[in-house]
Amino acid sequence: MKLFPAKPSSSGNEDNVIPLINIVFLMLIFFMLAGQITATDALQVMPPSSEVQAPTVTLEYELLMDADGALALNNQLITPEALREELSSLAEESTQVQLALKIDAQATASRLKPLLQLLTETGMKQITLYTRQTSTAS
Repeated sequence: MKLFPAKPSSSGNEDNVIPLINIVFLMLIFFMLAGQITATDALQVMPPSSEVQAPTVTLEYELLMDADGALALNNQLITPEALREELSSLAEESTQVQLALKIDAQATASRLKPLLQLLTETGMKQITLYTRQTSTAS
């Protein structure tokens, strides 16, 4: 009868590393999902470019219009009729309603004109148009 010496375990320290790797990956996934800094807009909008940079001020009401003419008020999709009612009620409540307007650069004038008429008819007096600054090479 031959006795063989016990074979040393090849997975000695590796058994302790696997749970650590699992925890690191779970933390990575958690921070990737939870680490979003800004909320995304309800509509995909790329504002027109501008060469001057104005100070960015956060306004209470933000109106988005994409290239197809879809509208969203404060990240909630809205029809033009419902927008008219909402803006009219806002104008009745306060005389100093400040509205941020973020329009896609690909939006045509024929889609923009009815929106601007609606804003004028509902009594919006101060509208801030959002643009993105172009990088100028000197």
